[in-house]
Amino acid sequence: MALNIQVLKCGRCGKPRGLTHSCRVRMDRRTKPAKTRLKARVTATCRTCGKARGLNHTCRISTDLKKRKAAAARRQDAERKRQQKARRQAATSQRPKATTRPASKSASPKSAPSKPAHDYRTCHDNDCRRYACIAWKDAHAEGRAIGTEEGYRQGFEQGHTHGYAEGFPAGQAACPLPHQ
Repeated sequence: MALNIQVLKCGRCGKPRGLTHSCRVRMDRRTKPAKTRLKARVTATCRTCGKARGLNHTCRISTDLKKRKAAAARRQDAERKRQQKARRQAATSQRPKATTRPASKSASPKSAPSKPAHDYRTCHDNDCRRYACIAWKDAHAEGRAIGTEEGYRQGFEQGHTHGYAEGFPAGQAACPLPHQ
């Protein structure tokens, strides 16, 4: 605790007066200047925080404790990770090497499991609303109808040229059932 003792107080401006005191007040002031008084005034200032000290004085010093604690925690985490990495590397170096390495299915091993594939060509659900399934089923039905029509026409023509139509009356005659 530092003590500051003030003995003289200026009567004109009210400021503490030393040997080289000069007042700076307006001259057209209405109040009459008072006399310089001898009045001992003692004030105490705190050495830690530098504020005036009274009965209820509490020092509040701003520190960097939080920053230092956070930095220490980061250093501890980094050291822990370094040790874990060294342990893992030591464990992998002690493990026997595999002659062939199985190919991984995906590029990233931590990726989430993907949905099962939905192939539009093998979809048997008639109510499936996927665009590819609907387009495939429509095209497949249309192609089948066209193919069937052309197939019957070509098959009939080919059968006629090969002589299959000539064997029909002989087959009917050989049948024991009555035919009309």
